[in-house]
Amino acid sequence: MRLSSLRLHHFRNYGDLTMNLSHDLTVIYGRNAQGKTNLLEGLYYAAMGFSFRSRHDEELVKFGETDCAAEVTYCDRYGENRLLVKRIQEGKRTRKQAQRNGTPISPKEHYGSLNLVLFTPDDLQLVKGDPSLRRRFLDMEIAQTSRFYYEALQNYNRVLQQRNRFLRHCRDQEKLDEGQLFVWDEALSRSAAVIVFERLKAMEEIERAAGLVYGTITQDREKMTLSYLQKRSDGEGVPPKGLSLSEWQAFYQEELKKRHRLDYVRGYTSMGPHRDDLEILQEGRPLRSFGSQGQQRTAALALKLSELEFIFHSKEEYPILLLDDVLSELDEGRRRMLLDGMGGKVQTLLTVNDRALARSSGDVVFYEVRSGWVEEDAHEGH
Repeated sequence: MRLSSLRLHHFRNYGDLTMNLSHDLTVIYGRNAQGKTNLLEGLYYAAMGFSFRSRHDEELVKFGETDCAAEVTYCDRYGENRLLVKRIQEGKRTRKQAQRNGTPISPKEHYGSLNLVLFTPDDLQLVKGDPSLRRRFLDMEIAQTSRFYYEALQNYNRVLQQRNRFLRHCRDQEKLDEGQLFVWDEALSRSAAVIVFERLKAMEEIERAAGLVYGTITQDREKMTLSYLQKRSDGEGVPPKGLSLSEWQAFYQEELKKRHRLDYVRGYTSMGPHRDDLEILQEGRPLRSFGSQGQQRTAALALKLSELEFIFHSKEEYPILLLDDVLSELDEGRRRMLLDGMGGKVQTLLTVNDRALARSSGDVVFYEVRSGWVEEDAHEGH
């Protein structure tokens, strides 16, 4: 996949902006709070249909305006495409619409059209941070390549909310209606089976790709492996191996049934993919607990770069890589590995405060950002 251009209208601190994004490497530099990340956010918003920084679309609209839009043009192996997301004020109501090549599309049709891998400083917490970060890492990666998984994830989250609401209702009434709870168990188990089945399958490719990157950075002195953990009310454990989808569904129905009384007392579902974790190991020991900061950051870098190969393996095209102020958080060796590893095969956009941190050779363009104004830098590279 290759980007061609980005257009923003009343997005964050931009009025009307059109940028050429056709180079292998686009470097966006400038001081803090000038709008560098806003450019990546606008691209992400057009490609994915939502922001990676805010859940509230009204925060994306330029101050003093009522509507906004983000549009990206790109080429994949099927030809040129244009994705547009616009937020329109109609009286007291706001309407959001996504289009592909001028035709309205649903979120399900939108997500995964243009594949992106985003790497921010927060991702350096991937190894030692909250399990929700690692679950999101898996979900974002798999959902970009599988509409089946995307739908299962949506269904699971919806049914999970409904089951939890029903449990709280039963607790408030001081009466557990197990007959109705079995209905929610069955619905939740169907989606849970798909999610875990696909996560375990994807982990094989992720572990292979991430292990290669980790080995390259450490010069094969260390080995990184992954383990999937099922979080339960009574602890955690490795899931059973080799189960089919129907066997996973039966597994979850039985596990949920066992926890009826506990879930009733607590008012929430105590077991399922929403509580699972991805454990990152180095020589069999959890990096989260025993790894140095350098090892943890190397593993986080390896995991993020594994997304590139995972998506390529599925789509036969590399995604676009977005690096938001990550280089300043890495030492020189890891910066060089990250930039040199792209080698022109992965189109990359990155933001930096210091222009000198970015590579200046090859097919590269530099844009300086000042208070929402973007200007191509004509100076020779360092």
